Amino acid sequence: MTPDYQLKIGTARIDITPDYPIRLSGYGARKEETSEVIQPIWAKCLTISHQDPIPFVLVCVDNCGVPEHVTETVAKRLRTKAGIPREQFVLSVTHTHSAPFLSGALETLFGQPIPGDHQTRINYYTRELTDKLEQVAISAISHSESGTLSWCCGSIDFAGNRRTEGGPVDHDLPVLLAHHLNGELMAIWCSYACHTTTLSFNTINGDWAGYAMEKLEETYPTAVAMVSLGCAADANPYPRGEYAHAQQHGEVLADEVSRLILADPRPIHLDSQNEKGLVGQIKWIQLPFDTHPTRTEWEERLEKGGAIAYHARVQLDRLNRRQALQTTLSYAVQTWQFGSNLSVVFLAGEVVVDFALRLKRELNMDKNCRLWINAYCNDLPCYIPSVRILNEGGYEGKDAMIYFNRPTHFKPEIEELVIEAVHDLLP
Repeated sequence: MTPDYQLKIGTARIDITPDYPIRLSGYGARKEETSEVIQPIWAKCLTISHQDPIPFVLVCVDNCGVPEHVTETVAKRLRTKAGIPREQFVLSVTHTHSAPFLSGALETLFGQPIPGDHQTRINYYTRELTDKLEQVAISAISHSESGTLSWCCGSIDFAGNRRTEGGPVDHDLPVLLAHHLNGELMAIWCSYACHTTTLSFNTINGDWAGYAMEKLEETYPTAVAMVSLGCAADANPYPRGEYAHAQQHGEVLADEVSRLILADPRPIHLDSQNEKGLVGQIKWIQLPFDTHPTRTEWEERLEKGGAIAYHARVQLDRLNRRQALQTTLSYAVQTWQFGSNLSVVFLAGEVVVDFALRLKRELNMDKNCRLWINAYCNDLPCYIPSVRILNEGGYEGKDAMIYFNRPTHFKPEIEELVIEAVHDLLP
């Protein structure tokens, strides 16, 4: 039997705030660079190993969305330098819309070409961020020590369905805690399914997630606090629009985490002969796009102006170069299992709430939050809508695809493909 104290846990953080002007991501209307920093932004890392000395590595980043090429670059470096298998590395983002734009993400967000000097700084920051993500992971791996894990789940309610008043929302707040052997907190990792869009100013900050982490680290100065997002594609924070609102939401989350810490979290036991220990898996599936518009239809969209016309121009330019438009999207589904205690799912992109609610129901884990579902992980390819959302249409179902440089919306079968992949990984 392997006692709990033989868990090895590492943490690290690194400041990723640019010290030069740069465009921010998330809102296409903001086309000017900014140097105004309201709150520093961070990349933070938690590593966990049990029996096998090669750790599981989670990096959480204050950004709207890190593209796959950055994730895979960091993953390859970690494999080379630390032997980390791909299935044991996850990159998660807070989805704050108040952080720098990255090369390869939301490629047609602004509805017009990006000026060359702006793009130069975007490219520089993307390379700089890639290096820092590697650095923070290596630092956490290098400074691991014996510790324990526990988990708990609460609930907060500042998220609301942004498509339908009173529509479905996932209010669960799962929390993973890492402690030193002396009882002091090492790490707090939590997740909530709500867009990080309280703010839309052209200033750098972490939005409600940044304020939540800031308060948690003030309350627990020995801990690194990390926030991920659940299936938040159709959920917004309310109220919104002011810095005070973002701070308010962050405090609500931090206060609930503090309550849970005092309420006897459940230990994660990985020492039983009946346990599988810590298991990581990843699977790439192909999500099919619907029928592409015809050339005539693309040309008609040129007359609409704005972002629609720019997106059409990009697709026509591709066709004129005799390049094929995408017919499928390569999509990562990843899971970590902490024995029979807890199963964590990591999904790429902006996933609507229907996926989380369905998976919890189907896997019989809707009680006690034993199934923890994160979105916005490893890549930000586009919105991932359910059949219901596709049938309803609107922004999350179809319209948003123009900002992600996708040729059209998905076919309805993508819901079953994603659900089946999770079932395959969590039998």
